[in-house]
Amino acid sequence: MKKFKFRFFIDYEREEQWINNMAEQGWHLKKFWPFVFLFENGISDQYIYRNEMVLKRKKDYFDFLDTMNIEHVNSFGVWAYFRKRKEEGPFEIFSGKSEKIKYLSRINKLFILACLINAFAVLLNIAPIMLTHQVNQAFPWICLLNVFLISLLTIEIYRNHKHKKKLKLLTHIYED
Repeated sequence: MKKFKFRFFIDYEREEQWINNMAEQGWHLKKFWPFVFLFENGISDQYIYRNEMVLKRKKDYFDFLDTMNIEHVNSFGVWAYFRKRKEEGPFEIFSGKSEKIKYLSRINKLFILACLINAFAVLLNIAPIMLTHQVNQAFPWICLLNVFLISLLTIEIYRNHKHKKKLKLLTHIYED
């Protein structure tokens, strides 16, 4: 039996937690697209899932993870989901705090780029209004959508920045 779920996440850790909660109930991730997840019914509490933004040498990286019994479930764009059998023990993608800090920096760079693209879209939608003094009914809604996305991304950038600061502090504490 298969099940489609529609969810909107910007926080990758909350998304990952939700996927793992679904797995505990016996729903295993098969594919995902933006805001859409396809699950297949199976044995509950069988897998641990992790997601990651993978930018370069995907095939080599997926092959490397495969040698550690980590299965690549599905990818969409730069995002990928992996799983490992729960019976094999804990499963973390990052080997330490410094790796996690670098990862959060990469995510923030992507989110900043998305903010800039949305800000540019706002300017493109406002320019015709300023030049012609005519308002198309779609322009305000498109602008509001872009501003809303910028707001969501900014909140997540701030959260990631706080998380990075906390990890850096912990790294310095443990290095002494």
